[in-house]
Amino acid sequence: MFSIPFLRKGGERVAVADVGSGSAGVAILSFARGEPVKIIAAHRVTLPFEERTQEATATGVISALAESAEKALTAARTLGFGPVQSTHAVIHAPWVRSKTVSAVKEFPGDQKVNAEEIAALAKEALAGEKEFNHQDLIEANVVRVELNGYPTAYPNGKHAHVIFAATLVSECQPRIKTVAQETLVKVFSLPPTFHSGTKALLTLLRGRSASHTNYLIIDMASEATSLVSVHKGAPIAHALVLEGTHTILKRIAGNGMPEETSTLMRMLARDHCEDSSCEELKVNMAHTEQELVRIFGEAFSALAESRKLPQALVLVAESSMAEWLSLFFSRIDFTQFTLTTQPFSVEILTHEELQHFVTSNDPNGSQDIGLLVASSLIGSNLEGER
Repeated sequence: MFSIPFLRKGGERVAVADVGSGSAGVAILSFARGEPVKIIAAHRVTLPFEERTQEATATGVISALAESAEKALTAARTLGFGPVQSTHAVIHAPWVRSKTVSAVKEFPGDQKVNAEEIAALAKEALAGEKEFNHQDLIEANVVRVELNGYPTAYPNGKHAHVIFAATLVSECQPRIKTVAQETLVKVFSLPPTFHSGTKALLTLLRGRSASHTNYLIIDMASEATSLVSVHKGAPIAHALVLEGTHTILKRIAGNGMPEETSTLMRMLARDHCEDSSCEELKVNMAHTEQELVRIFGEAFSALAESRKLPQALVLVAESSMAEWLSLFFSRIDFTQFTLTTQPFSVEILTHEELQHFVTSNDPNGSQDIGLLVASSLIGSNLEGER
């Protein structure tokens, strides 16, 4: 559980699935030593706007995963690529819940620290976790180690009398895990390794910039949002909000069509919307903002219970909604929850930026934030093994 192999020896092609709250995508990746990960084929299916139960949504997402896997594999074969050597699946909220658990061990005097000691401490922290069903865990990864109160990325072989280890633990809904595994095995003939969306983003942001050590992640999918407060590079608090880009658009649309509402919102942002429908849109947006202030305010309050939130906010969302969401989180007064008592400084994670880590021959992959982040996770861990 604490050491996850990513590629079989000699493997050069990997399938990675990205399973969101209302969509599923699959990319076929190719690796070459010293080069960025390359998406050679990709496909995503997004569920249409409509009212459905969570059970029906889960069924739709699994169907979307099967279709995306088949189409991505067919496209890769058409290009002359052979079978993949391993498969992975990155699962997002609400299908996955994550939390950080920790443990401390003290010794009478300094002693040499080894990997076994860290693993034992992580297992001790996991054993004390009682909220999750441990049969449904998909990962338990050490994300921070401190020796004598100081963080270190390479504790093995150093000396200390106090060891602290924080572990990211993620639980997946059993139906999603079981059916996703069956689906990917059917298409690729290999069982997938599962990862949380939180782990994928943390891995990306750590490698992206040394200055990103304190930040709040808002990872917004179609129907749900995952929030993670990160302090000194380690996640310290997690929250789940059952509100996403599609549900927000439905709120704003009222009795109208969400797809049309999205178009009008973009026109309004450019001051190209002046008729009566735009005036109605402004009213609906104001009402929706009031609801979102309450919903996200409650989540921020829960996150800030142990430590105030960082001012830096990294936003991951559909490009059609990202600008509006960025303005919302930076403009609304959430300063009571931030460490600096200043408004959030929002940075949108864009596909252009991610192309520094992942290249794509397939336009379906080059524009897909979820698949780009998932692919960067696999690439990062592959480089770590070489």
